Amino acid sequence: MNWNETYIDLFTVWGAVEGFNSLGNNESMVAGAWGVKSPKKITIRFRQNIQRDMRIVEQIGTNEKGEPIFRAFDILDFNDPEDTKKWLEIMCQEVGLNG
Repeated sequence: MNWNETYIDLFTVWGAVEGFNSLGNNESMVAGAWGVKSPKKITIRFRQNIQRDMRIVEQIGTNEKGEPIFRAFDILDFNDPEDTKKWLEIMCQEVGLNG
């Protein structure tokens, strides 16, 4: 049996991606090695149907052939910070870049 993990697009939303860690930048030091990406916080308008097994994909540009380049994030957790159902903060781990 072959396992084929695929994702389908469920919806498109506006979002803001922010890095968060104690160093104040987008890189962390783990066991003396620089370059490990820190967790990210993505803020979107509130949605009821967000789940932890979802992935967020952000298009960050195009390559020399005009094909899109994407960053991918696995959702770790999420919350409504003010309990107003206006915004949703999603904590993610960056899992890849393709393109």
